[in-house]
Amino acid sequence: MVDVQIEVQAAGWVFGRDEQKVKIERPADGEDDLTLVITANNDAPRRYAFPDVVALTRFQADMEEFLVTTGWSLLEFFPDRRGGRDRRTFPRVDERRRWWTDAIRRSKPR
Repeated sequence: MVDVQIEVQAAGWVFGRDEQKVKIERPADGEDDLTLVITANNDAPRRYAFPDVVALTRFQADMEEFLVTTGWSLLEFFPDRRGGRDRRTFPRVDERRRWWTDAIRRSKPR
């Protein structure tokens, strides 16, 4: 059996519904790489430890699916590693490999 080391980067997701918020965090401080921290509204955070990254990922995916199917929306993800300006609204002039992703600008009805 091969021992595979996977580096987990700290990340967080914030879901919201009405005035409620749920924050899911994956700390990456060495000791807590296999821990999920969940904070609902202003309650105390709850920590869930997992034996491996597969179990953690499965639990997190199931929780996110449950939240979305019960009316929650993803409000924020961090860290946002994008840099520079948002290119999605900037039309491409020469490069047309993915022309279907160009932004469509529509005039607003008066």
